[in-house]
Amino acid sequence: MIDVVHDLIAWKRDGRQLDESRMDAFVRGVLDGSVASYQASALLMAIVLRGLSEEETVALARAMVHNGKVMDLAPVGRPVLDKHSSGGVGDNVTLVLAPLVAACGGVFGKMSGRGLGHTGGTLDKLASIPGFRLQLSHGEFVRQLERVGVAVVGQSERIVPADKLLYALRDVTATVDEPGLIAASIMAKKVASGTSAVALDLKVGSGAFMRDVPAARRLADLCLTIGSAFQRHVTAVFTAMEQPLGRAVGNRLEVEEAWQVLCGEGPDDLRAVTLELAGLLLAMSDLGVDEEEGRRRAAAALDDGRAAAQFDRWVAVQGGRWKPGEYQRLAAAEVRASASGFVSRCDARLVGRAAQLAGAGRQQTDDPVDPSAGVLLSRKVGEAVESGDLLAAAYARDGGRRASAGAVLEQAFAVSAAPPQLAELILGRDTAPGPD
Repeated sequence: MIDVVHDLIAWKRDGRQLDESRMDAFVRGVLDGSVASYQASALLMAIVLRGLSEEETVALARAMVHNGKVMDLAPVGRPVLDKHSSGGVGDNVTLVLAPLVAACGGVFGKMSGRGLGHTGGTLDKLASIPGFRLQLSHGEFVRQLERVGVAVVGQSERIVPADKLLYALRDVTATVDEPGLIAASIMAKKVASGTSAVALDLKVGSGAFMRDVPAARRLADLCLTIGSAFQRHVTAVFTAMEQPLGRAVGNRLEVEEAWQVLCGEGPDDLRAVTLELAGLLLAMSDLGVDEEEGRRRAAAALDDGRAAAQFDRWVAVQGGRWKPGEYQRLAAAEVRASASGFVSRCDARLVGRAAQLAGAGRQQTDDPVDPSAGVLLSRKVGEAVESGDLLAAAYARDGGRRASAGAVLEQAFAVSAAPPQLAELILGRDTAPGPD
């Protein structure tokens, strides 16, 4: 295998295309150990320097899918809908969207991940609910979709196993940010998880790894190309992440905020993004509705209590024990306005970093998180403040963490005399046609 791998590295180094057979040999070698980590790292660097074409990206996704288990969700008997976020700050959309889609008659099934760095992970948020089961067997997953219409679980080790190995290498070799590698990683897992249609929520701004819409569009195009190759309905929505979504950043804090939205209240921006994605997914279901009708039904389900009731049922069936407001409240470091005027900046990356320092996030995948830690925003961009008004508070278990989080949080804000121009929340979209 050494000569074969050497040839693959040289082949890509010289700017030639890795076809399906070469990609498959690479992925199989990573899985069975015949490709050493230093060889895989060399090929990944060659890929970053030379880039992946659409054809190569599809070939990599196909190799990762075929060299792992593919979940069969056909027994559900209906389209299973899914959503993926590229990662943001305060991004608890899944907690609202999953039961909302089910409350409207759709089926929502998702394999999710944990947070890393300044962005949060859905599994960490669900883990803040006592007793919530993050792992279900395949049979349990299917039965829960049939019975409740919604299930969100951790990624199975047998689904796209090469992705975990390759990501660990990419993380330590500065090869994470290549669009083709990212798209293949995202879509291979979506295809292997067996879902029928996917809404991609691609974040753009300071709190996202994509800083502008062109970069997000490039990633979307690759994801949609993979979706088409596997006969999946895929739509990408580009949403702003210059400031956090909603006002809560931290695991249990975000569960509480999601509950507010499920009850027809909560932050307008979180509600708006959720309804946009709900309309897309319901239109890709078997309900015979278009996006406008899907959004209308979703808004009604938030306002009349059905979505909240569905959340309660989902959590209970998956083992969770929860009541709103029942969690440990930690002491806070407060950040206050130094002048009167209008909030002109609430930097998502810095707010996320403050929450991480408070204990809500992790630097390494095996770091523990404090479910009660995080940040609550009292003011966001465009809102008026008086000198001394509370802007935000960082909640942490010990004084050292509070001080560190508070210092970073203070840097996230700016106040100006004149109101700033407010940016759009929904920045655009891209759609693949899917199967006929």
